[in-house]
Amino acid sequence: MPTITVNLNDLNSLLGRRLALEEFREIVFPLKCGQVESVIGSEITLEVSHDRPDLFSVEGIARELKGILGIEVGLPRYELRESGFRVFIDQSVLPIRPFISCAIVRGIEMNEEAIVQAMQLQEKLHLAHGRRRRKVSIGIHDIREISEEIHYCAKRPDEIRFVPLGEDREMDGGEILELTPKGREYGHIIRDLPRYPLLYDGDGNVLSMPPIINGTVTKVTERTRDVLIDVTGTDKEAVDCIAKIVATSLCERGGRVEEVEMVSPSGALTGPDLSPSEMSLDAGTVSKILGLELSAESISESLRRMRYGATPMGNMIAVLVPPYRADILHPVDLVEDVAIGIGYGNLEPEPPPVPTRGKELPISIISRKVRDLMIGFGFQEVISYMMTSKAVLLDKMGLGEGEVVEIGNPLTAEYSVLRNWLLPSLLNFLSHNRHVAYPQRVFECGDVVSIDIAEPTGTRATRKLAAVICDFRASYEDAQSVVYSLLRNLGLGQPEARGTQHASFIRGRVAEVIVAGEPFGILGEIHPKVLNNFGLEYPASAFELDVSKIIEFKRLK
Repeated sequence: MPTITVNLNDLNSLLGRRLALEEFREIVFPLKCGQVESVIGSEITLEVSHDRPDLFSVEGIARELKGILGIEVGLPRYELRESGFRVFIDQSVLPIRPFISCAIVRGIEMNEEAIVQAMQLQEKLHLAHGRRRRKVSIGIHDIREISEEIHYCAKRPDEIRFVPLGEDREMDGGEILELTPKGREYGHIIRDLPRYPLLYDGDGNVLSMPPIINGTVTKVTERTRDVLIDVTGTDKEAVDCIAKIVATSLCERGGRVEEVEMVSPSGALTGPDLSPSEMSLDAGTVSKILGLELSAESISESLRRMRYGATPMGNMIAVLVPPYRADILHPVDLVEDVAIGIGYGNLEPEPPPVPTRGKELPISIISRKVRDLMIGFGFQEVISYMMTSKAVLLDKMGLGEGEVVEIGNPLTAEYSVLRNWLLPSLLNFLSHNRHVAYPQRVFECGDVVSIDIAEPTGTRATRKLAAVICDFRASYEDAQSVVYSLLRNLGLGQPEARGTQHASFIRGRVAEVIVAGEPFGILGEIHPKVLNNFGLEYPASAFELDVSKIIEFKRLK
C-alpha cells in the first residue's frame, strides 16, 4: 500500500479544530488508512489503501474526517466557473499520448506544507494509478506567467527547448532525458518515440514535457494562488478521474475550481466534470449484509457522515457519490461505507450461522511440524519465488532439458517457468549470500508444480521440503542424519537410503530416501560443477523430500 506523510498541525488547520495524536490513530484506521507506521514530531507516516487515491494527501484525509467528526457532513459541492483557458490538442500527439484533462483552481492558500502535500499527491498517484507515469502523469502550474491559450502537441526532441524544473539552463528534449533526474528515471517512456509530448502557451512558454518534467516558468511557490492542473495519459477514464482527485483536493485549501475548454480534432469539451454520480441503495440489502436492523434514515445519516449525498425514499436511499470517489463501483461499496460511518466499534460480533467450523488442512499441520523440526536442527528458513528460470532450474543443476510448466508470455526470462523442485532455489539463494559467515544451513518448505496430464489442469502442485548445508566440511552424512532424525520425529519410522544416480549430485554420494518401500526423496553431496555454476566455493550436502506423501503414509498406516 502507498505510504504517505501528513503533518498533524496542518491537518488540524484544515479541520478547524485540534485533534490529538491518539484520537487521530483511532479515527483514521477505519478509513482504509492502515496503521500509523511512525510519528516524528508532528509528522505522521501511515499507509493508505490503494483503492482510496483521494486519501493520498492530508487534504483528502481532512475532508473525510470532517464528516466523521460531524464538522461538515454531506456531499461536498463544487461550483464550476468559466476560466477562459482553452487547450488546443494537436493531431500530432494523438498516436503518442492522446488524452488530456485540465482544470484551474484559484484562491489556494499555499504554504510550504501545501506544496509538499501537492507533490506527494502527484507522486503517489503516479505510482499507484499512473503505472509510474506511463498511463497517467500530472502537472501543477502557477498560471501567473502564462497566457490562457495552451497548446498540447508532439515535437521532435531537437525542436523542444526550455529550462526544466530544478535546472538553470535551457535544454532540448534529448538533453532533458539524459541530464535531469526525472529524465533518467522516466525517459524510457518516450525515448524511442520520434516525437515527444509538449504543453506550451500562446507566447511559447513551455509548461511541461509530459510525462517527464515541468518547465521552471510555471514553478509553484508559496506565492502561488492560482494553478493549472494538467493530467495526460493513455487512458481517458483514468486521466479524467485523476484530474478530479487533484482539483478537489486543492479545493480543501480554500480554492475554487474553474473549467477548461479542450479543443481536439474531433471536437470541443470542457472539464473537469465534478457532478456527483447517482446510485440507489436498498435498506434491506444493507441490513442483510451488515446483520443489523437499519432504517433508511439511519443509513442516510451514516452515508452523509462519509461525505455522500443521501436522501431516504421509502425503503430506498438515493445516493450522490462525490466525484473524487473512484472506488465506488457497486452498491456493496456503499454498504462498506455505511459500516464505517456507523463505526466498526459499534457493531456487535456474531458467530457465523453455519453448522460446521473451519479447521487447518492436514498439509498445513504437517508443514508446520516440519518447519519447527528444521529450525530445531539449526536451519534457517528461506521463502523463494514459485516462478524461476530454466537456467536456474535445469541448466545450472546440470540437468539439460526437462519438462516444466512454462509461462505463456513472460515479462522476463528470469521468471518464465514454475519450479518443479526446491533445491535450485536454495542454491541460488546461497549464491547471493556468499558474504555471510559459514556454515550456512538453509531450508524451504513450499509448493512445486509438475506436469501431470491426468489432472484437469494438466499440472499437479506438491508440497516439498529441501535443505542445504554449505560448509568446507559438509558431507553426505550431515544431510543423512538430518533426514533420518526428521522422519523419525514425524512418526515415519526408520528410513533407508538406496543408492541412485542424479546429475546434480556426486556419483556414489547420492541416495534415494525410502520409507516403507516407497520413495520419499533424494539426498547427497552437490556436484562440483553445479556448485561452480552457482559460484559456491564450499562443498554442499542437500536433500529434498516429498511432504505431501507424509499425509498419504499416515493415512495408510
